Amino acid sequence: MPTEPTRAGAPPRFRPAAFFAALFVAAAAVAPASAAEKIVFGNVTTFSLSQAPIVVAEEMGYFDAEGLDVERIKLEGSAALIPQIAAGRVQIGYPNPDILIISRQPGRDHLPIKFIYNATRESAWEIVVPEASPIKAVADLKGTKLGVGALTWGNIPITKAILKNAGLTAGTDVELLPVGTGAPAFRALTSDQVAALNLFDVQHALLEQSGVAIRRVPLEQKFLDLFSNGFVAHEDLIANKPEAIKGFGRAMAKATVVCEARPDACVRMFWKAYPEQKPTQGTEAEQVANGVKAMRARFDKWVAFPEGERRYGEFPEQGWRDFVEVLHSVGQISTDKIDIASLYTGAFVADYNDFDAEAVRAAAMKLP
Repeated sequence: MPTEPTRAGAPPRFRPAAFFAALFVAAAAVAPASAAEKIVFGNVTTFSLSQAPIVVAEEMGYFDAEGLDVERIKLEGSAALIPQIAAGRVQIGYPNPDILIISRQPGRDHLPIKFIYNATRESAWEIVVPEASPIKAVADLKGTKLGVGALTWGNIPITKAILKNAGLTAGTDVELLPVGTGAPAFRALTSDQVAALNLFDVQHALLEQSGVAIRRVPLEQKFLDLFSNGFVAHEDLIANKPEAIKGFGRAMAKATVVCEARPDACVRMFWKAYPEQKPTQGTEAEQVANGVKAMRARFDKWVAFPEGERRYGEFPEQGWRDFVEVLHSVGQISTDKIDIASLYTGAFVADYNDFDAEAVRAAAMKLP
C-alpha cells in the first residue's frame, strides 16, 4: 500500500491518490487488451432454421475468435430493418436486395447501405397452395387473397413483379394479406382466409411437416434465379471498421462449412438457442431428421455455388444486373440505369475465405 515517509518512529501515512493510481494500473494489467466489437444483427422476421448458421457461428466460438460480440434481434421485414441500419442502431442485417435497388432510382435519397456478403444464393421465395386447390398457375390467383408475411417484407416488390408478369395487379386483382409466419400463417391457408401463401422455403417445409399437403405454384425461371437475402452494413462501418466486416463474414463462412458437414449438429445448436422451436412430437431422431429437412430447404441455397467454384460471400455482378432487369421489366423501377457498384462490395471476399476449411470440416465431424 503506498505510504508517505514520516518522522522516525511514526507509523507510515496512507496516500489515497497514490493507492488508487496503483490500483488502476494493476487492474489495467489484467484487463483484456481490447473489448469485443459490438454487432447488433437484425433479421427480417422471427429467427428460424433458415438462420441456423448464425447461431452456429456463435455456438462454435467463431465470433469470439474474431473479437465480435453479436446480438441477434428480430424486425418485421426489410423495410423495417433498413432504416435501423441507416440510423446506426443495427450494424449488420439480412434483407432482400429489392428495396435497396429501388432506392437507387434517380431522385431518391441515397441509403448509406451496401450488401457485403451473398448468403442466400438463389431465391428463397415461393407461392404455395393446398394440394386440392384449383390454382395451377400464378394467373389463377386473380380474385383471391395471397398471404404474405408482412407488407414491409423485402420480397413484396418481386411478388408484385411476379403478379404483373402474369397480367395481374397487386391490390386490384390480388389482395396481399399480411399473415405473419408459423402457426398464424398456416391457419390462414388451411381455414381459407387466403388462397395461397407467399412465404419463404423453410416456412413452407415446416407447413408440410405439420401434415398439410401443399403444392408450389410454378414460377418463371427468371424469378427463381434471383439471389435472395444477404448481409448488409452501413457504409460508415464498411469504411471505418473493415476488420469487423471481415471477421463477421469469415465466422459465417466457417459456420456454413459446419452446417454442410453436420446438418444434424447445426439443427441441434439452433434448437439450443431457440428451444421453443424444437418439435414436441416424434422421437429425437425423427425430430432431428425433420429439422435437417426444413433447414436444408434454405441452406442448400447458401451453398448453390457454380460448378468448381466456392467463394463464400461473393456476389456475381450479373446477378445484380438480372435483378435490376426483372424489377424494371415489370415496372417496379423506372429505369434500368442503376449504379450496380453502389449496391454491394466484394472487397472482403478474400478475407471471408481466409481459413482452413478442411480443419473446420474435420472439427465439425467430431461434434456430438
